[in-house]
Amino acid sequence: MGNLDFIDWNKVTIPEPYEELIGEMGIPYPIFPCGKNKAPLTPHGYKDASSDPQRVKEMFKISPGSRIGMPTGDASGIFVVDIDVKDGNAAVDWMVAYDLHNHTKCVRTQSGGYHLWYQMPAGVPLRNTASKIMRGVDTRGNGGYVLIPPSDGYSEWNNLEPAPLPDWLLAELTSQPDPVQANHSHMPAAPRRDHGGTPYGLKALAEECQAIRTAPFGQQEHTLNASALKIGALVGGDEIEEGLALSDLLSAGRSIPSQPGRPAWQPKEIDSKIRRAFQDGMRNPRKPDRLPDDGVDYAAPFLEKIDNRANLPERNVGALIPNSIMDVDGFLADFVNYTTRTARRPQPFAALSAAISLVSALAGRKYRSPSDLWTNLYTVSVIDSSGGKDHARKVIKRLLTAAGLMSYLGGEDIASGTALHTSLRIHPCKLFVLDECGDFLKGILGPKASAHKQQIARRLKELYTASGDVVLGTEYADQSEKNGRPREDVYNPIATICGTSTPAQFWDAVAGASLADGLMGRFLVFIPQENYPPLQDGEILSIPDDLINGAKAIVAGSQKHQPHNLRNLMNASEAADPYTVPFAAQAGPEKSRIERRQETLLKQNEGTYITSLAGRIVENAVKLAMIRAISRCPHDPIITQQDMAWGGELSLHCFDALRSGAERYAADNEGQARMKMVKEAIRTLGAATKTTIYRHIGGKMSIKERDEAISALVEGHWITVEEKKPMGAGRPSQVFRIAQGN
Repeated sequence: MGNLDFIDWNKVTIPEPYEELIGEMGIPYPIFPCGKNKAPLTPHGYKDASSDPQRVKEMFKISPGSRIGMPTGDASGIFVVDIDVKDGNAAVDWMVAYDLHNHTKCVRTQSGGYHLWYQMPAGVPLRNTASKIMRGVDTRGNGGYVLIPPSDGYSEWNNLEPAPLPDWLLAELTSQPDPVQANHSHMPAAPRRDHGGTPYGLKALAEECQAIRTAPFGQQEHTLNASALKIGALVGGDEIEEGLALSDLLSAGRSIPSQPGRPAWQPKEIDSKIRRAFQDGMRNPRKPDRLPDDGVDYAAPFLEKIDNRANLPERNVGALIPNSIMDVDGFLADFVNYTTRTARRPQPFAALSAAISLVSALAGRKYRSPSDLWTNLYTVSVIDSSGGKDHARKVIKRLLTAAGLMSYLGGEDIASGTALHTSLRIHPCKLFVLDECGDFLKGILGPKASAHKQQIARRLKELYTASGDVVLGTEYADQSEKNGRPREDVYNPIATICGTSTPAQFWDAVAGASLADGLMGRFLVFIPQENYPPLQDGEILSIPDDLINGAKAIVAGSQKHQPHNLRNLMNASEAADPYTVPFAAQAGPEKSRIERRQETLLKQNEGTYITSLAGRIVENAVKLAMIRAISRCPHDPIITQQDMAWGGELSLHCFDALRSGAERYAADNEGQARMKMVKEAIRTLGAATKTTIYRHIGGKMSIKERDEAISALVEGHWITVEEKKPMGAGRPSQVFRIAQGN
């Protein structure tokens, strides 16, 4: 028995999504049904909303599985700040700069944005706004509505309650434009230089410095980062002298005004932001492209519209990590803290991924859950090159060496399914630390995978569900005792993967894989918030005794357990007898809540590849909860409600990361793949012409294929197109943008 195979799904009653909202006090907010296109399914829209269970049941009965709408403003007492990402990350950067997502209820939206829930201020008639605060930040008050979890595509990002609307945000929403803000955009531009770089580079430097000086309140931090990044890239491309560029940027930054009512800008803070973005830009050199003179001025719109991510692999904005996910203790916390302290570029979330994988392997065959789930897991951290993805892997090797536990470490590559089986036959608990995991997955899942590579994928899927069972070996023709080769079975194999990959490699693998076959859905995908966190002087520290002793304690197992045969714990030829980690009183109801969420997702996405990704949420949540409990107290672990809630939150977070990426990059055919590639190019560029699209995607498709993809996207209303006339003579150009809601 293993995983969820014991469930008779024909007997499972799947609740309507809205039923999850019904508690002891009824439904907390008035709600109404909405369709897949977010439009209300009632005659009077949000005005028909009700919190009466019987009335709600009647409304939702006409359209089972409907999304859930909630009126905002006085009707519900909730005011929502909508963080949109269709035009890039500026709105998310604004939210992160003020840490808003960690201080009130936050909901992840279908498009990858966020809804911040606040208490509606009493007696203040706040209505809907669009980009009043800054571009990409909308609000929903009186006269508006939002979709809420557990609607398909919407999930709770944290478990906080709606907080009062901050005074400074209320003042910004109710005030007229500040006269200081209105006037400082007319500051005279810095004089143009004629030395220290090419005309192109010097022109860009002058424009970006002016952009920094005149950035409106609410966009100053984004402008600092974006401008410094662009100029750093041009310095890397030998278009501007480094000293001149950095000096002018710092001068411009120190001249920006502080917003009334907010903490004043500190020179040290400004310098740090500029230098960091400037260095990031220099690592990704850019030279101006020399395009044919066809009458269109490409340079001007390119400089005006280039997004701050254009020189970097796209940051997954869904990678914002709730503080509660990093709330671990015991061995997990010790490993994360040591790995973070000793890293040149610290990546705590990737360190947590590695710590979970390590406990997963060390605890193998010694613990199981009451539902016969064991600790084996597959994880992958997705970080760009030079972003610090290698350090946690090195710590694992050093720790296992110091603890004398190298038998738990598998090879750094897997040649075949037979090799994998043989490795587990020698030692049934193995942690495979795989660099370039994206390439590995593409090699075993891609359409061109060889037969022995496909065998690896089949074996990994089998091993994931066979920890509580036996994996049978290959039958050979001659199995005689003297010269033959008998079948070699492996009982209770614990195969764990700790993978790392660059975004390009991983999402390329996702795009080319069959997501419905199930292996990709078995991976927990960890995407840190930043590819390039600030560099630090990592401490040179030997592996602490606490870490070594913690690893040995997990290997020793529970002191309360008396296995029938201790020798069998690591004997692959005989079944193990692990300790069953009990559930505390409230852990069961918490698990049931996660099960309801999974069943809702399965129902809402029936017939799509999403079900293969969502089908492991509960299983992974229980395994994670058990690993957290073992990490805290290996000799007597108990799965508490907090463990189960943490496991569920992390499992859903990793599912959402994979689902978001799959929706962007995975395709059913080559034509759809080209459409998604063009769409993501436009999303990254913000506003793009056919030439900049082609330049962005390189030689991955022909001009004809590009034009066909653009036409299909326009016809499907995925993107918009507008004619832009040049300043002087020349033909108008077409400018493409991501359509609203995409």
